[in-house]
Amino acid sequence: MKKLLLLAILPFMISCNGQKKIDLLKLNLNEPIKNVVDFNDNLLIGVETVEYPFCLLIDVKKSEKYSFEGIDLDGQKIIFQINAEKLKTDSISRFGGAHIDLKPVKNENELTNTLQNFNAENKIYGLRIEMKNPGLKSQILKKIELKYGRGTKNPNTDNGLYWNLKKENKYIFFAPDYDRLIILNSTNLSKTCYWDTFNGLLDFGGCENEKYTQELMKSTTKPENTKNKPIIKIDKNWNVNNLIIGKSTEYDFVESQTNKNFERMVEIDGSTGNINEMMYKNEYHDFYFYLSASKKNPENRKENQIIGYAINDFRKVEISFENGLKTGMKFEDVVKLFDKNSIIDYEGLKFANYIEIKNGPYKTTLNFDKKMLFSGMFVK
Repeated sequence: MKKLLLLAILPFMISCNGQKKIDLLKLNLNEPIKNVVDFNDNLLIGVETVEYPFCLLIDVKKSEKYSFEGIDLDGQKIIFQINAEKLKTDSISRFGGAHIDLKPVKNENELTNTLQNFNAENKIYGLRIEMKNPGLKSQILKKIELKYGRGTKNPNTDNGLYWNLKKENKYIFFAPDYDRLIILNSTNLSKTCYWDTFNGLLDFGGCENEKYTQELMKSTTKPENTKNKPIIKIDKNWNVNNLIIGKSTEYDFVESQTNKNFERMVEIDGSTGNINEMMYKNEYHDFYFYLSASKKNPENRKENQIIGYAINDFRKVEISFENGLKTGMKFEDVVKLFDKNSIIDYEGLKFANYIEIKNGPYKTTLNFDKKMLFSGMFVK
């Protein structure tokens, strides 16, 4: 009975003030989420593709609930990973790896609703500890080496190490260059490969990168199966749906039929407070509008002008052209549609997989896929 009781409380330690702490190294990493978080803490749940793109994350800030082999982690940022089949998509490669969508979660009902929205499990399978303090990095490394011996050098980083603990079904990734310690339950993960932005691609032996990547992104919607495709008409002057490049305003766009499923994004210069870039993005359909912000009043939508757009994958839209272009046209057939003098660097086309066309003060770029078929475009 005493032995069973000891095992039951093993993952915890008691601090001087009597607060029960969870020892993160002793977790099996299959615990129910509600058993490892405190809803009184500052909890955020959602997607953060820089941290890790293929799962749901719970971000715990400034908690006093955690320790690591006797090391107090008060105030350290802790992140728990949750398997979510819906998030196994190519979002990081298409959106540049900077997609962040986190929201507060204050009780078990809000947690349950979010898990259902993402088709996610109600248990964790991994954790990430922020280690910004050099002393903390050193302490944590000593604890890991004392228990598991010296790790394997990560060839992708200067100081990274990893442990493949087959008997415990765990991976440990020590990534001090990026201030992270990552511990995962490997039961349902690849036994030959691992990748994240802080560790790069690691080969545990026999890694087939292409097969591994396909598994990570198995829930990606095929472009041809995209729903509610926008209807797009490009006129002879490369304007889109009667929105005139360099003339139409943000107000015109917002009031138009084209403005469906777009999100407004503004990039601000932290030192001056000025807007560096303004855009509207429809990531699901790979459709983007770029705008210049008014220097006097960037919140006046009638003063912000459309200066370009991008349609990255024609398979996700219904598009037509007034100038004879058609999606899927061969490179050489597209070249024949235009006067040589209108093509930028005509002589260099034999080495290119795109065509740049003069467009007044702007430039129209026609993009082609691996088979050299017309597949996307960019005007700016």
